[in-house]
Amino acid sequence: MKLQQLLGEAPLKAILFDLDGTLVDSVPDLAAAMDAALIHCGYLGAGEERVRTWVGNGAAKLVERALDWAEGTSQRSGPPVPHGVLLDAFYLAYAEDSSSRSQLFPGVIAALEYWQQAGIKLACVTNKPERFTHPILAEFGLQSLLPVVVGGDTLAQRKPDPAPLLHACERLGVAAGNTVMVGDSSNDIDAAHAAGMPAACVSYGYNHGAPIAEAGADLLVDDFGSLR
Repeated sequence: MKLQQLLGEAPLKAILFDLDGTLVDSVPDLAAAMDAALIHCGYLGAGEERVRTWVGNGAAKLVERALDWAEGTSQRSGPPVPHGVLLDAFYLAYAEDSSSRSQLFPGVIAALEYWQQAGIKLACVTNKPERFTHPILAEFGLQSLLPVVVGGDTLAQRKPDPAPLLHACERLGVAAGNTVMVGDSSNDIDAAHAAGMPAACVSYGYNHGAPIAEAGADLLVDDFGSLR
């Protein structure tokens, strides 16, 4: 098992997974909600291709990047829309539909079932708020495979802070030294290393448009099934 190799002689007892860009390609729904929010606030829609380069640091940062772009290209008159107003509009649109356009990445279910059957404990650690995370996991049949969920609002801290990863380990009843973090961004890598665990990354994720190969992952794969 490739993830076991990252731990050396320490047995692999748990794996933590990021959500967006790792398990689920959620950009289509994020982009639709972002465009609806921008248009609601008097701006042009940004489009999925552009939004894809903004994802990877949570909703607040996504909205910040969208607002910077919108103000730079806007023909609207008046003062800039406050960040909180656009964020609220985004949350409202995303709450209405957070999964109809999204898709699981290939190999996710088979790999999670493989680890679960091998007795490895699994959890989802994401910067997405819990109120959006649970419905997405339910939509794609991941709740039973990922019984522990730590969202971006579960604690006061979010990735790249190690606290969410350590909290997940505590809830799973495992040590960080027996755990691997699987994600798609520098946030996942930095949080994992700060928590004292290796980080494996998929190359197809978001990482807010930056090359993940340069972020220092302990293992980088091109498809999820290759992590097995």
